[in-house]
Amino acid sequence: MIFVQDVAEIRGYVAPEKAVPIFVRALKEHQFHADCKIIDVGAGTGLVAWQLQKFKYLNVDALDCSSDMLRMAQKHNLYKNYIQAELRPGSKLNIKTGSYDCAISVGMFTIAHVKGEGSMDEMARVVKPRGLVCFTIREDALIQEEVYGYERKMKELCENGTWKLLSVSKEIYHEKFDNAKCFVYLYHIM
Repeated sequence: MIFVQDVAEIRGYVAPEKAVPIFVRALKEHQFHADCKIIDVGAGTGLVAWQLQKFKYLNVDALDCSSDMLRMAQKHNLYKNYIQAELRPGSKLNIKTGSYDCAISVGMFTIAHVKGEGSMDEMARVVKPRGLVCFTIREDALIQEEVYGYERKMKELCENGTWKLLSVSKEIYHEKFDNAKCFVYLYHIM
């Protein structure tokens, strides 16, 4: 897959390789079978789906704001459905509440992308109760709380009973380029 090699070779982008096994381990621990319905939020060209396929998780939909990225993923037949939509504060996705068993997002919570407000709310909303939400947040974006509000939103969703933190771990994001790190968060929807 050329699109995987380009990103990996140029930047050493390994976040999907680090986050997906954590997500899959949680899926198995919580008895989600390989046919569970997953949404990949900020799917891009499909790097997460490509990793999920290695573990036989194939019932995955893509959500991304870029039609070009989704077209690239579509060429590789990585997802069941392709949804073009933007996550913004105050906006709601055109997806029914509780449509998915689980959600994953790798590479979306970073510099110059989405804010916590709206995006985390919608990820939690589209996942069924007792489902899982897994996402990465780049370390350099997490410390810019006044800009992105990631910690504030995660705390709010815990306090209002939307989700419960299961785990957080620090992982490599880029092996080359800037040697960036990220945190992989795993939440249980209440």
